[in-house]
Amino acid sequence: MNDEIDNGAGHAGNNQTGLRQGWIEQSRRLLDQSAEGLDAATLSRLNRARQAALAAHRPRRRQHWFLPAGLASTCVLLLAVVAWHSYAPSGAARMPALPLTATGNSSGSDIDLVSGDDSLELYQDLEFYAWLDAQDQGSDG
Repeated sequence: MNDEIDNGAGHAGNNQTGLRQGWIEQSRRLLDQSAEGLDAATLSRLNRARQAALAAHRPRRRQHWFLPAGLASTCVLLLAVVAWHSYAPSGAARMPALPLTATGNSSGSDIDLVSGDDSLELYQDLEFYAWLDAQDQGSDG
């Protein structure tokens, strides 16, 4: 019984498709007959209008060079970062943890000088200390 319903529905679908095809064929014949009676100037205008409509409908070619260019730029940037990072010296080699004195030993008094409250006075008299250092270097040599 289901087969009969399915077949009936299938026939109805085929029947509608057949009606559409018949209608399309009839429309095509009528349009072809009406176009046969047109003069050359009208046919030319219709052809130009058709070409213009088709040209407007065609999607314009996009320049697809943006994607490869962006990908190449990203790869070059990544390579530069990796190369720079692999050749950069480690943090310990760049800056010593504590300043060294003239003897090569670090002392805790240097840290006390920098971290103390007196450091503001040192910065205020910075020109004097620069002059004093220049005098000491001049008297050594």
